[in-house]
Amino acid sequence: MNNISQLISLLGGTGLVAKNLNIKPSTVSNWRKLNKIPKKKIHNILSLCSGLKINTEDFLPSKDLNNENGKILLIICGGIASYKSLEVIRLIKKTNIDLDVVMTKSAQKFITPLLVTSLNEKKCYIDLFSVEDEIKMNHIMLARKPDIILVAPATANIMAKLANGIADDLASTILLASFSQIILAPSMNPVMWNNLATQENYQKLIGRGVEFIEPDVGDMACGENGAGRFPEPKMIFENVISNIIDRKNTANQFKDVSIIITAGPTIENIDPVRFVSNKSSGKQGFAIASEFSRRGAQVTLITGPVNIPVPKCTNIIHVISAQEMFEKTMSQLPADILICSAAVADWKMIPERSSKEKINHENKIKKNNQKLVFKTINNPDILSTIAKSNLRPGIVVGFSAETNDVIRNAKSKLISKEIDLIVANDVSDDKVFGKDFNKVFLLDENNCEEWSKQSKKSIAFNLANKIYKIFTTNNI
Repeated sequence: MNNISQLISLLGGTGLVAKNLNIKPSTVSNWRKLNKIPKKKIHNILSLCSGLKINTEDFLPSKDLNNENGKILLIICGGIASYKSLEVIRLIKKTNIDLDVVMTKSAQKFITPLLVTSLNEKKCYIDLFSVEDEIKMNHIMLARKPDIILVAPATANIMAKLANGIADDLASTILLASFSQIILAPSMNPVMWNNLATQENYQKLIGRGVEFIEPDVGDMACGENGAGRFPEPKMIFENVISNIIDRKNTANQFKDVSIIITAGPTIENIDPVRFVSNKSSGKQGFAIASEFSRRGAQVTLITGPVNIPVPKCTNIIHVISAQEMFEKTMSQLPADILICSAAVADWKMIPERSSKEKINHENKIKKNNQKLVFKTINNPDILSTIAKSNLRPGIVVGFSAETNDVIRNAKSKLISKEIDLIVANDVSDDKVFGKDFNKVFLLDENNCEEWSKQSKKSIAFNLANKIYKIFTTNNI
């Protein structure tokens, strides 16, 4: 019999598991008594186990992990760890998942396509320029068919190709032509993994929504020790299964729900060549828009000027100034949910000469001996105005960027603006704007949750879960 009580203990005990899963301790206690975890919570447990590198094989029955449907494309790249991908194939073959496999030329130096074909009981794809395959446009079919593309092992070379848009073989072409979730399990020499070029590619890919199963730390085949070791096949398998369950459980949660999301900075022009703005990159707002779109929502994204790819949404509106963002947001009401993640400029800056000489704002302001002073005019408070209006959506969420007293200032905004949730973060020391990771606090009227440092995509996922819970509880 599987010892669920022992697994809960390994995860830190009843209280910690309950806190991490945002459920009551009594619920976890019942799991221990019944020696069973509900199927809808299996993926949460898998995520906790993966983070702590706990092997669930001795605790969760195989049917809990293996009765999932889905489509996976496994890309095997060249490296000494290539042979371990055979174990990943073996584990996936125990499930109802449809698996296709692609091998690079380098991978074929370590294992053969015939071996993979025998194990998977399907053709192993190896060549972009196969006449037989390309009559059927197989590289496009392979790119569009899977729910997940798993690259294991992922070499520094394939990371560099994907990060820089190189498509010179079947594997890299598929990766660039796909809309599927991409998961990389890196394996390489520790110095290579920590090389600045590899780490820059790693950060770039995370920013584009690629997920990573982090390499282990340990002894390498080359004799060196450090980060870069191929993750255990069982951990890779559980991560992929958890991902598939997450996608299945959250698909169409917000079907036909209208959501307005503001993102990015706004710009307040001083003259035709000068302006006042802030460092917001729009990454968090875009991640939120992408996550809600994936869950079936009708998302309208209203964004200031940014330099990142736009997510797939129902409607995308580009604006420059705070006034434009206010007007465009108001024009999209009514809506079911409003999420204001944009860093809106609080003031317009109006330049004046100390001599009271009139300034033509349509021309570049010239320097002279007279001092230039600025008068400020408050921009509209989009969040507060809508939250207190007759067109108020059922759920209103704000963001609070603070440099001190983060929780106290965020709580004050939550109350004064009369909103339901506020996501607060510490932006001092330039540690948030433009970055791919963040550490936030989520506050409502009665509670404050501290979320550990995680990718902005992960924050978007967890925020969507929180809003879904409110949405269904309140029957909005």
